[in-house]
Amino acid sequence: MKENGIIFDLDGTLWEVIDATYNSANEVAKKYKLKEVTKEVICNVFGKNKIEAAQMYFPYLNLEKAVELIDEISEINVNYLLKNGGNLYPNLKTTLNKLKEKYDLFIVSNSGNIKYVEAFIISANLNDYFKDYIAASHIQITKAEAIEKIILEHNLKHAIYVGDTQYDLDASRTAKIPFIHAKYGFGKNLDAKYYINSFEELPEVIDKIFK
Repeated sequence: MKENGIIFDLDGTLWEVIDATYNSANEVAKKYKLKEVTKEVICNVFGKNKIEAAQMYFPYLNLEKAVELIDEISEINVNYLLKNGGNLYPNLKTTLNKLKEKYDLFIVSNSGNIKYVEAFIISANLNDYFKDYIAASHIQITKAEAIEKIILEHNLKHAIYVGDTQYDLDASRTAKIPFIHAKYGFGKNLDAKYYINSFEELPEVIDKIFK
């Protein structure tokens, strides 16, 4: 067990699945004769919890029905991604290889479906890379609480969170750990002290923080 850990957001940090999510969302929308869910909406939803996602996808439906549809979309999306995978950011695996030599690696996503995180790990063949992972909305806790849970349960002396949105930055601040902004993701103009323009820049930035 290593005393320092790197905790990753998923969407916009480790992979990008806009097209798959768009197709899954609109398969359900078409089934129930609902309005198209645009790619703009989908991009704005990444990083949000399940309730927020339901409200953004289907603002004209009552919340209970919207959440049911989000769950249906999630199942379709997970099944697709398990078979086909998503778009991994360049040099992801080689960079993770470098990092896991020195740090324990974790994922904290805001997904409402733990199978979504598992679809990433399985499809990308990264089973041996991550020590633990949490889908925060799945167990009805905040992303900050999920980060704190990882730190506590794995006795991490120091941890860093890597994400791409304001929500990720806020969660890191609440958990009182350093944050690295993945500027290639969905969030722009974040007031973050540390950042990367590509995933392969991560080891150098992390080493500076842990110096």
